[in-house]
Amino acid sequence: MPLSNRKSKIASFLLLAALALLALMPLFFAGGAEGKNLEAVVTVDGEIIRRVPLARESDEIFTVATPHGENRIAVSGGRIRVEDADCPAKICVKSGAISEIGEVIACLPHKLLIEIREIK
Repeated sequence: MPLSNRKSKIASFLLLAALALLALMPLFFAGGAEGKNLEAVVTVDGEIIRRVPLARESDEIFTVATPHGENRIAVSGGRIRVEDADCPAKICVKSGAISEIGEVIACLPHKLLIEIREIK
């Protein structure tokens, strides 16, 4: 086997190994939220409007009215999502539900931010 072909195979193997490791990294870091008390912090224009505990048994729908528009927010099964919004692109609605520490939903036209945090 020529030396350049052998180096190419080794480089390909190392690249695949690195990609596999990067793909598995979230499994090592995301599993830490189990058993923690989590809350969703809802802010509008940087001001905290509401803190929502994310207990698995809580189900709630509420509306956040801002000077810029409205967002209907749903909490269910330890997850929170923007169910509906009157903004043009509805990116916040398309973001889906979040439930892990550090995850964020943003509605830029309404200056609304929902962030998952650990209750301390």
